[in-house]
Amino acid sequence: MKNIFLLVFLSIIVFQGKAQDHAWAFGFYGDVQLESPSYQGAFGIQGKYDFAKHSAVQAQVYGRSGYVAVGGDYILSLLDRTKSNFNVFLGGGISQDFYRYQDLSEEQAWPEKRENFTILNGQAGVSYYFPAVNLSLYTGYKLKFHFEWEEIQPNFLMFGVRYHLW
Repeated sequence: MKNIFLLVFLSIIVFQGKAQDHAWAFGFYGDVQLESPSYQGAFGIQGKYDFAKHSAVQAQVYGRSGYVAVGGDYILSLLDRTKSNFNVFLGGGISQDFYRYQDLSEEQAWPEKRENFTILNGQAGVSYYFPAVNLSLYTGYKLKFHFEWEEIQPNFLMFGVRYHLW
């Protein structure tokens, strides 16, 4: 499954990579799960590359204490980004989530455990680009599919700000 996704992802980049002049953006990313009061949120950095009027790829590294995730997404913008500052987008991607924690019992603390999981991400959102300052703000809904547990984790609110280098 991972190899098929990677092959499709690379094919899209190769076939559409020269559709127009490229645009790079870098910024901050965050997500919060709305259903779980114990979820503390995860925050990090993100880079985005627009390789066509409606297509982009993005990569992010984010986390919190004991958790780090590294991922990449394909983003499809429903509106032409060269004609409108407002946009609606859909996306899908994959991430690798790394956890580090200690199990505690009443008598002793167990040695530190490390686990990692592959997660499939789906997202839908809106963004707005402020051309005077080369910044865009975005927010959206994200759901995650955990391959090992075969479980969907819904209701993530994602948000961020990016500085565009044209």
